[in-house]
Amino acid sequence: MKKTTYLSLLAGCLITLGACEGSKYDLENQIPEKFHKILYLSISGKQDLTLYNTDEDNTYSFSLIKAGSDPTLSAKADITVMTQEEVDEQYSDLEGVNYQVISPSAYSLDKSQLEFSAEDSYKLVNLSLKPREVMAAIASNPNAIWVLPLYVSSENDSINATKNQLFLQLKEVITPTIGFKDSYVNVKAYTYGLVSKISEKVPFKLDTNNKWDIECEFVVDNEYITQYNNTNGTVFQILPENSYSFASSMPLPNGTTETTLLVEVKGSQLQPGDYMLPIRIKNVSQFEISSTNAIYPMAIRIMGEQLDRTEWTAEANTEELVGEVQNNSGPVECLLDGNLQTFWHSQWQNGSHALPHEVIIDVQKECTFTQFALVQREGSNYVKAGNFQVSSDKAHWETVGDFSMKQESGAQVFGVTPTKGRYFKILITESYNGNNSALAEVYAYGLK
Repeated sequence: MKKTTYLSLLAGCLITLGACEGSKYDLENQIPEKFHKILYLSISGKQDLTLYNTDEDNTYSFSLIKAGSDPTLSAKADITVMTQEEVDEQYSDLEGVNYQVISPSAYSLDKSQLEFSAEDSYKLVNLSLKPREVMAAIASNPNAIWVLPLYVSSENDSINATKNQLFLQLKEVITPTIGFKDSYVNVKAYTYGLVSKISEKVPFKLDTNNKWDIECEFVVDNEYITQYNNTNGTVFQILPENSYSFASSMPLPNGTTETTLLVEVKGSQLQPGDYMLPIRIKNVSQFEISSTNAIYPMAIRIMGEQLDRTEWTAEANTEELVGEVQNNSGPVECLLDGNLQTFWHSQWQNGSHALPHEVIIDVQKECTFTQFALVQREGSNYVKAGNFQVSSDKAHWETVGDFSMKQESGAQVFGVTPTKGRYFKILITESYNGNNSALAEVYAYGLK
């Protein structure tokens, strides 16, 4: 209540002074002395601080501000580290948390006694922390929260009681890592015969400010492709060795946090199909390689020619011949009519056909299939997953790739192992809607 009264009085006095020019009362008579100068921390209260394990001290900066009604006054203050007993009394015992004050060997302040002249409105304080000392402390007692509790005091000057403590919680020491900016598979499609050179600048970076000259080495990780294909049902091939180039090593100079690795691919040398170039960061001259972004999987799809569907025929092990008549839909022939509003649907009238559902397309002549595209029924995205198969005689089938469809409109393209045949089969093994399957259109790409 007392503090509120003083603040209200201060506001009233300032209004009075502004309204009564030439008043016989000066500033000191109008405003209580305790408000003539007030010191406070620019950052106060509990603050989480993450350190980086480097060869250099980590610096944390804050300011002590001089404010109040008379900025021409000088001031003095001290910055002190609270003792363990003080921390226990003010924090640990009240909160039931095991706070431990870090050893003085783990830090230093560039100044602890601050003097303000009439011209000074603030003083900058730099705190240096030794990350390896902090890391050793955390390792010695991981159940504790290690802290550096600072407070401001003054013998003669007023301190803002709500902004007089900086309670730094040293929860983590991280070793800097170098990795690619992105590591997800983003397939970029190009048309066969129409692309001569593919260039891509691949960003990689250090996850903290760079004060060093770091050398990074790169290699191709062929095993990544096998693992990725097995996990995702894809059929990526490694790019032929003579079809690509990139620097085996690159610097990350002092002051540079991020740069790019230029990768060039001779697109004219590639046959239709899905390719991948998994580039791995093999070695760095300093710090560690990112555990999550160590590989950039450059993915390229060379699209075969879209095959003419004019003479194609279709058959299926299930189709709805009655219930979708009002939509001019249901029969398997709707997959080839070029109308996205019509669709093939598995039987649902008078009972349904259990999964898997299969559709067989006869393209009438031999060709090499390189990709297939499926379009969900508009507004009802039923098909979830399955596989593609190719045959020359409709008796012996070879599985050439899996597919997993999104619940969205538009053609979804899937790469397969380039395979020669006359027939291809769409085997639907999973549905988003029970035993129901529906597709609007089917396309194939390849070489005649």
